Amino acid sequence: MVVLGRRFDHVANVGAGKEYDRLIGPSTMRLRLMMERWFRELGLTVPTLERASVENLDASSQTVRVLKSWNSFGGDATVKAAGLARLRECTEEEEYLPSARLSRDEEQFEAIVDVPAALGDLLDTLYWIQSHTDEKIAPAQTLEIVDAMPVGADLGTVAAKALYHLLYTSPWEITQYFANGIASIPSMQIKMRHQREHVGERVALADWEALQRETVLLTGSGLDSRMSVELERLAVSLIDEGMARDVLPLVIEYAVRDYRQYPEWSEAEATRITGMLDEDFEQVREALGDRPKDEGSARDEWYAQLSDRLGLKERERRVAQPELWARYDAWCKFKQATITAICAHVAAVLLSLLRVAAK
Repeated sequence: MVVLGRRFDHVANVGAGKEYDRLIGPSTMRLRLMMERWFRELGLTVPTLERASVENLDASSQTVRVLKSWNSFGGDATVKAAGLARLRECTEEEEYLPSARLSRDEEQFEAIVDVPAALGDLLDTLYWIQSHTDEKIAPAQTLEIVDAMPVGADLGTVAAKALYHLLYTSPWEITQYFANGIASIPSMQIKMRHQREHVGERVALADWEALQRETVLLTGSGLDSRMSVELERLAVSLIDEGMARDVLPLVIEYAVRDYRQYPEWSEAEATRITGMLDEDFEQVREALGDRPKDEGSARDEWYAQLSDRLGLKERERRVAQPELWARYDAWCKFKQATITAICAHVAAVLLSLLRVAAK
């Protein structure tokens, strides 16, 4: 499973250490709202918490985010040429983060390249995902995209448009995965707000925060925690920095587990495999003891032993259940093909948008 972004676990306990409920989520809003709900349901006095309600949002949250004008590469073709050269010269031993290579300094990406950080996030996320499936295609595709970036253009909405097309016009359109049950309501509300922004309208920050609040409060009211978290992550303007790090992995996660597209494998079988791998990992980790804290030969040996023993465990599992693992291997090929297709789609849309911007 590919997951990016912050997550945390909180457990509500009542009396003698009994677990009342569990919270998994990416935001402080979720923590505040669910803590308030738990206290009310238990008949306890709700503690004084910073309220996450629209009524108490400050004035700035009632406005829309102002879009600034951009001038890619500062209108200087030599800045682009230098960035492309750094991308080409990066060796395998060096960390290849496209936005950092393009700008020389990740912290100065917007100032030097003069495009939104959201576009840098999209380049980085696309490269990161592809590099785990095809190490040769990933850097070549990055170069093709950067080469297509025009000099002196306003690329402020390019990343948002590419994400919009992935979410709502691609074969992996996201609302299909939320079509059943109560999740369909907030997913369509999110889509409508994204549609409004896609045609040039700006949605007030308060509207987004109200929708996030709704998705949080649906937890335990017919919407499971994981789906609530995922919808909360989507209930954000696509122009926001970091959205690529949420959107691409989320679409991939749902697409590779869409067993309608690959009926030879099932969620139950996937759970069995995951259970086996988790069990083996815990056994091996316990046998090896804690990982050495300091870097060096001892830690390297610990990782080598971990890899060798896990490999042995998996080979034993495969001998014991060859048919199950053969189907798993076939599904892995489907998974890789799906990831490749999604990345190729995003890259093609991005290239098309950049070429239009160049005219």
